[in-house]
Amino acid sequence: MAKKRKQNKTPYLIAGAMTILAAASVGLMFYSGGLHPNKAPEQTSAPQAAAPQQIVGEAADGFIRNRLELEYPLLPTEIPDVYVTADPYGAFTFYSYDSGVLTPCEGAQEKDVTVTCSHQQIPATLHYLQQGDTLTGYGLFRSNLTDQDVRLYAYAFFHLTNMPSGYGSGDSMLLVDFDPEDFAKADKTYSEVFSMSLPGGKTTRLTSDNGRTVDNLGRLRTDWAMMHPALLEFGGDHLYLSGRNYQLASDTADIVYNADTSNTKPRLVASGLYEDYLNAKGDALYYVKQAEQSVQICSLSREGQEKTLNTYPGDVASYLFSGDYMLEKNTLALTCVSTGVSKDLMSTVGALPGRPSLFGVSPDGSKLVILCDGETQSAILVDLAKNTAHVVQDKGLFAPACTQICWKSGSFLTIAEADSGYTLLSWSF
Repeated sequence: MAKKRKQNKTPYLIAGAMTILAAASVGLMFYSGGLHPNKAPEQTSAPQAAAPQQIVGEAADGFIRNRLELEYPLLPTEIPDVYVTADPYGAFTFYSYDSGVLTPCEGAQEKDVTVTCSHQQIPATLHYLQQGDTLTGYGLFRSNLTDQDVRLYAYAFFHLTNMPSGYGSGDSMLLVDFDPEDFAKADKTYSEVFSMSLPGGKTTRLTSDNGRTVDNLGRLRTDWAMMHPALLEFGGDHLYLSGRNYQLASDTADIVYNADTSNTKPRLVASGLYEDYLNAKGDALYYVKQAEQSVQICSLSREGQEKTLNTYPGDVASYLFSGDYMLEKNTLALTCVSTGVSKDLMSTVGALPGRPSLFGVSPDGSKLVILCDGETQSAILVDLAKNTAHVVQDKGLFAPACTQICWKSGSFLTIAEADSGYTLLSWSF
């Protein structure tokens, strides 16, 4: 299984321009391309259906409240209302958002660290920030930016976070990703997992490599024991995603138990997951399996009990997934994964004007946004309570590789590519 094969400048934000952000509470959709932001996503066919209530071609200015020019995209952090610049030169800078203004955070620190991967010493400078009990940090290694002799790896992205329950006694967890296409992706899946002490900086591997094989580059397989954001949130007992039982080109993974103290081959917990979707809610993990001509929704309890909750027709490629929801791209059936409750959107939205590439539902379940790519981009804004929809069509509404929408009070932001840098668009409907 190839690790996330589908996934796809220090910023100087002008202080005066900061104030043009919406003063209302907003959420943020983050660009998720890599160091090649113009790469187009996979294409899917648009559905063909009548649109009795569809409102087509409304002006973007009717829903975009503010615009802000950025040098680099922004990433969310574990700290509420704090974002970090996706700087391809590794000079990560933290900004807080409050009342429509981005302000550089005080108290950020740096720490030089080194991790051992495939017998190579990979260095990075971590930029980290701690507010209260919440820790977040980022670092970057690129072979063309250092004179240190590191073989097998040309790129490594580091993320520092609090140690989740069930994984170790250290105060922090250090995660490493080797896919440059995921550089500015908000929710990465990481290939290497370490505990790390602060302020000392000592790192210790958390997983066992017993039975780990190598890839075609001569490195230890990067899909051996992967840390997914949902697993961080869930805090299970040494649970990881693993592609050990599948070909490197597969999009299938297992959940395994992997503890360095056991020094045994990781134990299988759940098999045959669709790698690109995993969600934690309450005391369960939710995931998707591809069955014969159908899609199965399954859950895994903290006690390790797996259940098949629902079965839906078709292939996983027919669906988009976001948080606790799945959207069938042709029928526009919106389904809550954890409850199985579905809503038919076809009569409200009608035929989509382009290829659906991303969607998101507000935390209170009252609003939905569907983004469609094409020669002209579209944003479909749906009020689920009122069963009304607005369709905005224009160029430059969002960067094609966006993968996450973060909401706040029913508003959200998109980041669009500009001639030089990016544009932050503040939406409300």
